[in-house]
Amino acid sequence: MDRCIPRCGFRGDRSYGSADAAAPAHAADPGTRRRSVGPAVAASRAGGVVAVVVLTLAGCSNPPEQDTPIDMTASAYRSRVDDAIGGQFQITIANTGERPIAVHTIALASPGFAPVAPTVREIELQKGGRIDIPTPYGGARCDSTVGPLAARLSVTRKGEPEQDVEVPLEQPYDIIDRIHSEECTAEQVLSKVSVELSLSSPPLVSTDPLFASVVVSRGSFDGPIRVDELRGSVLYDLTGALPRTLQSDDDSLVIPLTITTASCEAHVIADSKKPFVFPIYLAFGDEKPVYARIPVPTDIQKQLVAYQGAACLR
Repeated sequence: MDRCIPRCGFRGDRSYGSADAAAPAHAADPGTRRRSVGPAVAASRAGGVVAVVVLTLAGCSNPPEQDTPIDMTASAYRSRVDDAIGGQFQITIANTGERPIAVHTIALASPGFAPVAPTVREIELQKGGRIDIPTPYGGARCDSTVGPLAARLSVTRKGEPEQDVEVPLEQPYDIIDRIHSEECTAEQVLSKVSVELSLSSPPLVSTDPLFASVVVSRGSFDGPIRVDELRGSVLYDLTGALPRTLQSDDDSLVIPLTITTASCEAHVIADSKKPFVFPIYLAFGDEKPVYARIPVPTDIQKQLVAYQGAACLR
């Protein structure tokens, strides 16, 4: 089990532990009973707000005489690495109690996103310990708000059974609100215009770029549509001559592209959550550019994987 003690890492002017190395998947003792979460009580400590998570036994015939509180806080931020990888952000958890806490799994709990499988992270937080954990999020539920938000954790303290807890995320929810807004805007944009990616035949030399094109076709919007920017992902670089404009009297616009491999590092490939999320920024009429995504069908994903595999063997 990786251990993290206070001030064993550094980001900006705050101290953190390291969650870079994921331990083997955690297997719970079949005899261990899970605990559900009771009310979260806010307590002021050293000028800060501390979330005290109160646990109650669920489905146990002999509950303890009193609940066992676990003192932890949680907050969120998104780094440039998260932007590049896609589909994740960082949850910072801290042990504000007196006893070490072992963290086994983490997941985002939010009505605004579809749930995803918990991320396994075997970490021990000493008293005052703090750590950033990369946490994936599911598809946006655009008819729901993002809050209330919580980090859903599986934790253990010495001499106690494993427990499931939810630690409320500190407000404001700026980062999560922004992610939710981006995802929902991307869905709305594609009702005004359709975007299609097509690939040419693989290059004869694996180190050569892969030629492709993006076709922007008119949907419900009948004015000019400007393509301001195209971006690749952590695994693929997309390059094209921009900006280009689909004029009001045209039905479609073809933008030639080249695609190259952005990284052959094994850990980058393994950690990439959304390698085929290619952002496109479109301006409708005089409006500011908005974010959308270039759809990448399964057959094109397979071609890109094959191209990258050949390019990385050079």
